[in-house]
Amino acid sequence: MDPHRKPITHRIEWLMRHVRQYSESFSSSDGTITRQLYLAEHPSSIAALKCMDGRINLSVDTHTPSGIIQRTSLV
Repeated sequence: MDPHRKPITHRIEWLMRHVRQYSESFSSSDGTITRQLYLAEHPSSIAALKCMDGRINLSVDTHTPSGIIQRTSLV
């Protein structure tokens, strides 16, 4: 079934499960070590422009660990 046709409660439950899994992965010691190793191997900074609402997941697109590319505001 098309996810957009599911009841809103199911979509919210899916989103909450997804966020919990992401948080557990990011907060785990493996996630921390992965980020530290990546930064040790790749000490350069990354700058990127993306959609204001964050629809592009640059970590997935660039195959970098979560937390390496962070959103900043240009003022």
